[in-house]
Amino acid sequence: MTHNASIHSSIRIPRDWGVWAVIGLTGLALFALPFSNSVFAPGALLALVGIGILIRHFRAIWAEPWMRWMLVLMAALWLPQVLALTGAINFERALRTASTYPLYALSMVPLLWLVRQRDIVTPLLYLTLALAVIWSLDGLLQFVTGSNILGYPYNGRRVAGLFYPDLSLGIVLAHLLPLVLEASRRLCHRTRLATLLPILVISVIILAGSRAAILMMLITTAAYGVFFVWFYRPRVTTVAALGAALLGALMLTLWMSPEARDRVTVVSQIAELNVESVDAATSRRGQIWVAVWQVATDNPVFGVGVRGVEQAANDRGYIDRNFVHTHLYGLDVLVSTGVVGLTAYLVALGGFLIAIIRATRNGIISSPAAMAAALTLFGAMNPINAHWTIYSSYAMSVAWLPIGLALALLVRQRSGPKRSDHQSTPDTPPASGPASPAV
Repeated sequence: MTHNASIHSSIRIPRDWGVWAVIGLTGLALFALPFSNSVFAPGALLALVGIGILIRHFRAIWAEPWMRWMLVLMAALWLPQVLALTGAINFERALRTASTYPLYALSMVPLLWLVRQRDIVTPLLYLTLALAVIWSLDGLLQFVTGSNILGYPYNGRRVAGLFYPDLSLGIVLAHLLPLVLEASRRLCHRTRLATLLPILVISVIILAGSRAAILMMLITTAAYGVFFVWFYRPRVTTVAALGAALLGALMLTLWMSPEARDRVTVVSQIAELNVESVDAATSRRGQIWVAVWQVATDNPVFGVGVRGVEQAANDRGYIDRNFVHTHLYGLDVLVSTGVVGLTAYLVALGGFLIAIIRATRNGIISSPAAMAAALTLFGAMNPINAHWTIYSSYAMSVAWLPIGLALALLVRQRSGPKRSDHQSTPDTPPASGPASPAV
């Protein structure tokens, strides 16, 4: 008995160390997001572990649908890049991107592998919520006083907080918002104040966000809010109170910041559905899109390779000014990897979202987690994203971290969490009577 116990102990200790290592590295990657390239170090370590797990347990990983879909989506974005190398205009940058691109998805494999047996997603969700709130409070401090906790100044247009001098605070928060909402839902059974934390984050997205980030925030908030009401059937007074708190916070934010008012006003012009309003709402990127489209029609099958469109557009006289990137994911994929790449990307993304919907319908996963996962995936990878390029290393770090956490929700629930897990993260509304997420 003693001998068996000692053997069990010798096996268990490495497992615990492995769990804490994955939690620590994933948490460190989230923590490093304000510090630009620092996020790559923990991501690279996780990717190396992920490669080892993939080699040793490929059949088991492929048998798990959410890990399989993640790998399919990454392959759909990566393999066309390899094909496009044959005609890449900027071969060196295209080769460098293609060589490292799969690592972003592979860095999430350890998280999804371990979450099958251990509930490591809950603490990471709470960490995501805590970091989002801390970054938001720091951004508010910068807006009100003119500098943040580290002394970074407010530029008078958009708060940057700890992300200074980069203006990506609002974009990062918009990507994390579905997970913030899910973490708040899980936490509010302990304290009702948790329901107000996403309102703080939403307010700072408006103060810090680009127009694309604000649009993402509006879609996420509306979709999750409608789903929340439909799923839980809360009391009218609860819905009214939350709605009033959100509306009050938004009105106060817009009243305090004329620059935020201008951004929200311009975003609302998209509803007019004409060329002028869309061009204004996208910071006059219409000229870039026209030039990129012309390049795409010149190279329709395999595209011009990653990071080659700027050079091609200028060399061919389609545009008379420099631009950093396309500012539209779908068009970026089309011009970089051609119709082949765009088709693979849209089919994989659409299939992924359909799989989430079907799983919800079949009762395999809880609906709130599925909604958060679908919104996270769509927000990170949808073809109308207009803030970064889909081939940017930092953008993919910001995208795949939330995607990994969202899929961990689905893997965990598919694996059959214990009763204690259900009690701590309720996903099913009561059989009768009005409900709230605290039940």
